Amino acid sequence: MEPVRTLERMPTVAERLVAGIAAQDREAIAACFSPDAQFRALLPPGLRERSGAGEVATLIAAWFGDSTELNLDDRHVWSVGDRLHVSYRFVGIEEGEPYVVEQHLFCTVRDDQIERADLLCSGFLTTRES
Repeated sequence: MEPVRTLERMPTVAERLVAGIAAQDREAIAACFSPDAQFRALLPPGLRERSGAGEVATLIAAWFGDSTELNLDDRHVWSVGDRLHVSYRFVGIEEGEPYVVEQHLFCTVRDDQIERADLLCSGFLTTRES
């Protein structure tokens, strides 16, 4: 299946999630998850697990909370069986340092909300502007 490449064609929950992260809007992120959502994230420091839309949104929002600039560089959405695969790459600035980060989520979605998500993160990698 060809990946969906434009924001306008993304499934609604994926569009809202990426937009919420880009806007650094915790409430918008929380609205993408079901009240009893289960979330696991594998980050360079290790595994993080959260339950419930509010806890998941707080974790995701905290990752980007210190960014003074945050720009969506790329995003894709695929269907993998009955799961939704959402990937996005942000470039930003935190404490005056430019960085890039890419995350991939594999989600179970029902009624346009994420019930379960497993995330893999590249880590926030410092970049040098030429």
